[in-house]
Amino acid sequence: MIQQQIESIRRQVTVRASQQRAFEVFTAGMTGWWPKQHHIGSAPIEEIVIEPHEGGRWYTRHEDGTETSTGFVQAWEPYDRVVLTWNINAEWKYDPGLITPVELRFVAEAPDRTRVELEHRELERFGAEAEKMRAVFESPDAWAGTLAAFAAAVEQG
Repeated sequence: MIQQQIESIRRQVTVRASQQRAFEVFTAGMTGWWPKQHHIGSAPIEEIVIEPHEGGRWYTRHEDGTETSTGFVQAWEPYDRVVLTWNINAEWKYDPGLITPVELRFVAEAPDRTRVELEHRELERFGAEAEKMRAVFESPDAWAGTLAAFAAAVEQG
C-alpha cells in the first residue's frame, strides 16, 4: 500500500536573543514556557526534560512523581539545530513505534536576533489519522501557540 505524503507543519518565530540563548531556552528551559495544558500525564507538569545528546529522552515529570515520554533526541547540534521525535499517537498516548520528527533550526539574523524555524514532518506515519493530526498541529494553539509562548519566555529574560 502506498502511503500518501502529508504536508509538514512549518512555523517560525523571531526572538530578540542570541542564537545560543534561544537554543538554551528552547531545550533547557522548556518547563518555563511549554503550555501547561499540553501534556499526556494524569497530573500537572513538574518538569520537562530534553536530555542534551543524540539518543537522549524528551519526557515530562509530573507533580505526582510519574513520568511520560514524548520522544527522543535525533540530532543535537548546539546552537544551530535540534531534532526531536514526537512519539505521541492520535489517542494522545506515547507510542514508541510512531516516530514523527520535529526539527528546530536556530538561525542567527543578528547578534541579538534569532529566527527559530520548526518543522513537524512525516505526519503520514499517523496512518488513517494523519489528516486529523495535521489539522490538530496546525491549529493556533498547537505549534504556533507553543512557539509564541517560547518567544515570550525568551524575551522576558
